Amino acid sequence: MHIVAITGLTTAPDAAAAALARALGTLPYDERRKLAGGLPAVVLTSADAARAEALAATLRGLGHQVIACASEAVVPASEMVSLKRFALEPDALVAGDARLPWSDVAALVRAVERRRVETTTTVKEKKTDLVRAVVTGGLVRSKTTTREQTARNDESEPVLYLFRKSGATPWNLREQGTHYEALGARLAPTAAPNFVTTVAELRARAPRACYDERLVARRVASPAELELLAHLVAWSFA
Repeated sequence: MHIVAITGLTTAPDAAAAALARALGTLPYDERRKLAGGLPAVVLTSADAARAEALAATLRGLGHQVIACASEAVVPASEMVSLKRFALEPDALVAGDARLPWSDVAALVRAVERRRVETTTTVKEKKTDLVRAVVTGGLVRSKTTTREQTARNDESEPVLYLFRKSGATPWNLREQGTHYEALGARLAPTAAPNFVTTVAELRARAPRACYDERLVARRVASPAELELLAHLVAWSFA
């Protein structure tokens, strides 16, 4: 798939939405909704490469900052280098056999991954059964029934994406499930402050890297959408 996203506007959102609607043959209201969540805003996802390039050219002609890319260019978090265990060396960040020189860190994009978790449990209940009581002469007054009960909970987890100047595979840090022993004396008893301390340390060791946290407050439909937006944020600094 081919993706077109606006990363910077040179007009008011309403004017940009009207221009998008003319280019796409849609309604300004629909395009305004795409921009309402903030930038970067994905305005087109299409299998037609020519259509995507034409829209990108039109938007650039209006002065907007635009990124056009193929969905294959977005690296899912499952394929990034995980910082589940890491070391802070003078010249590089280390995770297992992988090394990320501080000089190669292009952007640090902080975000919050939100997901809905469904848990299904089997509940057993005893209910009074008058028929069985009559048939058994009162010896059996109840019967056991089972039913499935589904609970839905919204969970969130801070994450940090590290993008490289070399274009190599990005790295990612998750608040939960990470071992923070590399913090040494600054190690806290819980994950939340350790995550914050690690982010601050990474920023200090890669001072020339761009840092962005607009995705912390951004609500997205899925982790895949969050990963796409993180890439778009990083690419917008290039």
